[in-house]
Amino acid sequence: MHVAPAPSEAPPGFVRDVYEHVWTIDRPVASVWAWLCDPATFTDGQIPPFRVEFLSNATGQSGFHEGVYNAHVGPLMSFSGVLGEIDDEKYRDLQYFYGSYAISHALFRPVRLQFWLEETAAGTTELRLQLDTFVRERALGAWHKLMGVFWKRFGRWCEKAIPNNWLR
Repeated sequence: MHVAPAPSEAPPGFVRDVYEHVWTIDRPVASVWAWLCDPATFTDGQIPPFRVEFLSNATGQSGFHEGVYNAHVGPLMSFSGVLGEIDDEKYRDLQYFYGSYAISHALFRPVRLQFWLEETAAGTTELRLQLDTFVRERALGAWHKLMGVFWKRFGRWCEKAIPNNWLR
């Protein structure tokens, strides 16, 4: 499915930032994929007033399926978008709508969140993230620091959530 809910060009005063992070997860691809595509991974444990929602696509599917609407909202943030291409156990795409923001629409506007998975050894998965964001040029340094802090724990969170009693 090809969708383009956000503009492809940064608005005046903004630059496109591409934040990337790679984790090596000591779990099989199928397990990491199942965790990454389980809505509970993102909905359970949210501290109110933060919330993650999934709304059905045109065929009535919810969760992680192409065309499903997704919103992650709370104070100083609104990340609303639609799931694009999903390639089972390999790739997942979430494209954010125009109007999504972190802290302020005048500072940070997420555009797209992508994940790639690849088996690097028996029972080991490389999980790669790419987050494209329109960032006010003067705020690039702050954005990079925020992303480093926020995403640092994601790999450990994944590994901790998947039992280590699987067979290689």
